[in-house]
Amino acid sequence: MHRNVKTGSVLVLTMVTMVLLLLACGPQETSTQPVDTSPDSTAGSLKEVVPTTVTLISISDNATSTEFTINPDLCRDDQGPDCTELRLGDDYFTTFVPKKGYLYSCNDKNPNAPGSREDKITWINFAESTWNLLQKLWLPETKSGFDPGSYTEGLSDQTREITINNLPVDKKIGAWPMTDYPILTEIDGNPGIPASQNSSFSYSANPSKNPTPTCVSLGAIGVTKNGVVIYNAADARGEDAVAREIVDVFGGHPAGSNYHYHFIPDRLDNESLSDGHSGIVGYINDGFPIYGYKGEGGIEMSNDDLDLCHGHDHGSLAYHYHSTIEYPYTVGCYKGTPSSVMSNQMQPGGPAGGPPRRRP
Repeated sequence: MHRNVKTGSVLVLTMVTMVLLLLACGPQETSTQPVDTSPDSTAGSLKEVVPTTVTLISISDNATSTEFTINPDLCRDDQGPDCTELRLGDDYFTTFVPKKGYLYSCNDKNPNAPGSREDKITWINFAESTWNLLQKLWLPETKSGFDPGSYTEGLSDQTREITINNLPVDKKIGAWPMTDYPILTEIDGNPGIPASQNSSFSYSANPSKNPTPTCVSLGAIGVTKNGVVIYNAADARGEDAVAREIVDVFGGHPAGSNYHYHFIPDRLDNESLSDGHSGIVGYINDGFPIYGYKGEGGIEMSNDDLDLCHGHDHGSLAYHYHSTIEYPYTVGCYKGTPSSVMSNQMQPGGPAGGPPRRRP
């Protein structure tokens, strides 16, 4: 009896299940009623799924190379060397005898010294030993101020006395330290920050040429009238500093806290004589002046126009050096006797008494 009741119940349940399955698999009636998608619709009601359009935003690199390139006036005229194929100075370095177009250095090359990463430099054609000034990367100008630069010059007992604080008088300087620019620090990890540092130079007001030129040492080899010292054309490794190292768009960079130029920024060549010859932009350690980029008639100078030490004499100007856009850029050797009188010798790491100061 109980067995028959259970069997009957199972049969009924089976039939009900089949009916429900048939209804589920049958055609569905599509509702034409609008679906409430408002936030106030009752809980549990169906929500319309609205397709979402995704906009892909291309995020450009903030550090594009065009932000770090320059095109100086020297490269826009029809005179002088081609700025896209400047001679790389690495192989024009000697410690034996002075040669025209060479740097006659008192110091040997030091491949273990800190410097730029050759594998990251894109503007040097190492196969052809040339470099492109227009493609080189430079540190942008600063958005905050450094201490103002100073330069004083006076003559006393046939001696030229110059005092500076080694920051630009025209206040044009880069955004040091360059840690905010990884595109630059991956090439040159220079951590320096320029700082005010008083220095004095005593030069002969009437220098004379020596029969035998003298080699050029590391460190300051002269001073510009913009209040910044000049270093020779080579970096600490003995390679072309202007081509390889990162300097700012105004032409300088620090060694520790000691800001300096390896070449003469063309904006400093801002005075000319009556015949178009450039004016004096600074003085070299042997007392001879260094003029800007143009010689007689306003013609841009090149190594071919100059002697072993990167100078010449003519007319009333007597002997003088010239700036060029090709290596060795300022002087190749000392034509006279270099002065060793300089107070507060500038050493890497900054002056004693604290870290470099930067104005907020």
